[in-house]
Amino acid sequence: MFKKPVASLKSFSPLRSSDKRRLRDEILASFPALRDMEPIHDTPINAIITPDGLQSAKFTSYIEEPGTLYTDSEGTPLWFKISSSNKKDSVIVPTVYTLWKFPALIPGLTTWNPVVDKLRNGADLMIPGVITNNTEVPDLEEGALVVIFARGNKYPLGVGTMAVSGRSIASSRGSMPPKGKAVHILHLHQDQLWAMGNKPELPSDWSHGVKTTLDDEYETSDEEHEADGEELSENLKDASISDTKGKAPVRDNDTVQAQSSNENNASVDKAEEPIEAVEEAIVLSAEEVDKYLHEALLYVLKFKITEAVAKELLPMNASTFYSSYVLPNRACGKAAEADIKKSSWKKLAKWLKTVEKQDLIKCKDVKGELILLSVNWSHPELKSFKGHRTVEQQAARQAKIEAAGTQASSDAKGLEVLEAYRPNSASADFFEATGRSKDGYYSLPELRSLLAEYIKEKQLSDPKNQRMIRLDEVLREALAKKGEQLDRVPRDQTSDRLVNNMVHYHSIGYKDQQPRFIKGGVKPIQIIQEIRTGRKTATRVSGLEQFMIDVDTFGQEIQVLCASSIAITPLVGASPKLNLREIMVQGPQVKNVTAVLLEKGVPKKYIDFLDKTAKKK
Repeated sequence: MFKKPVASLKSFSPLRSSDKRRLRDEILASFPALRDMEPIHDTPINAIITPDGLQSAKFTSYIEEPGTLYTDSEGTPLWFKISSSNKKDSVIVPTVYTLWKFPALIPGLTTWNPVVDKLRNGADLMIPGVITNNTEVPDLEEGALVVIFARGNKYPLGVGTMAVSGRSIASSRGSMPPKGKAVHILHLHQDQLWAMGNKPELPSDWSHGVKTTLDDEYETSDEEHEADGEELSENLKDASISDTKGKAPVRDNDTVQAQSSNENNASVDKAEEPIEAVEEAIVLSAEEVDKYLHEALLYVLKFKITEAVAKELLPMNASTFYSSYVLPNRACGKAAEADIKKSSWKKLAKWLKTVEKQDLIKCKDVKGELILLSVNWSHPELKSFKGHRTVEQQAARQAKIEAAGTQASSDAKGLEVLEAYRPNSASADFFEATGRSKDGYYSLPELRSLLAEYIKEKQLSDPKNQRMIRLDEVLREALAKKGEQLDRVPRDQTSDRLVNNMVHYHSIGYKDQQPRFIKGGVKPIQIIQEIRTGRKTATRVSGLEQFMIDVDTFGQEIQVLCASSIAITPLVGASPKLNLREIMVQGPQVKNVTAVLLEKGVPKKYIDFLDKTAKKK
């Protein structure tokens, strides 16, 4: 729900006492366990769930779902409500910030650490991604709230709603293989909702037990895939997660690597990036495949299925061992193309029985299915094996690099355009009376908070009707229209009246940069496509200066991108004092210009396009 920034977010406003009490009662009704909790660090539970300075704002998510967001006085999200046409069906949901204070507030499902990384890309949690072996699955009904834990940690990393009942997930153990969604994800650690808050470090007691896997390791339950070696290529199509709309599964990188080596696979699901074809097909001899698979086997037995975790992982069926351990841990390069069907053994069971004869493992045939029982960790070949970089490690590293680059780009290019107000002669005395600067710029939430503080301090609320405000001399001058005589006004009109006696501005600025305040409304960037002399199409761009974009630098970027000549001239009709200029580039370049503007962080609603060529045609 918050994979991308919200499509719209109204201004935040402080909650009235009655609204705050109503919200607190709703939270306690939804999560009754809070009523019996002891204070945390001498702070009452009610003061934690609905602290002083609580604010709210309406929002619409990028998938056009409406809701309400509740934050503390510093803007850290605490709760959000998913709106419904039926108010009784609206759901109040704690954010990760709140869940870290109450980690046992909602029952949870546990998944592997690499799956969490993929959930952050906007995927829903699938049943194969839920750890069911030696882990309790809560008895939740479909649609109930559920949190997501990473294996070995006690603090939730996300929250969502059950796509199926907990009984259905628990009963999937041993299916061939388990399929379908487990959880519809609403909010995750490090998503756009999380980014709105203060982003603290992970709690100091993050882990509550011995963590046997690293963050970039891949493991799965021994029920995730149940098929023999002949059906391996079909099992690889099943994944731990899916895209947000459930159109198609999203597979782990190691699974994609395995599938690319299967000659029978002709296509890749649309939910993942397509695998580029190799210019020259890598052809491995049977001897090379045997060697690479054996090295992958040694890597798994030495670094993955160790003595420390053997009791938890073994026994394990052969197909799970191969698809979830051997394939992801092949070496990078040519070895990544190794596949059991291209080996001299051809079949998985035949290969593992050969390995068993080498005294590396012990297997047992149970009702026609080969089961891995134990490992000989003292085998000389295991002791001398040094290891290698695996295809799964390479994919994880690449994903982290790409994620870091995307985040850095997002942080650097985020442009904020906000409304602001500055006192005029009528309202200046009010700001001086409250100890604020009469030359400052104020947002609407700040003005509302300032009014509430002043009214409370001066005790201006009407004792008989709290909705009415009695005006003193200072507040009367700040709220009244010219020539208007006022003794009192409704409380909900105070902020609108104050804004009417202020000068309207907009602030425009990039993150971590001093914003620029512009009087009046924001004028969009104009892109005009027209036919010039000689019936040649040209594209003109103006209004860049207001968005802190250097015209000369932008012109050079467009010239290189479009491979066209440009001309930078003074903007016709603009005051010479403003030094405004426009860029003209040859050809119909609207798409290229728009793409560069969006890349620089200019919101799309501030880009206007006028096509004059259509009229002349």
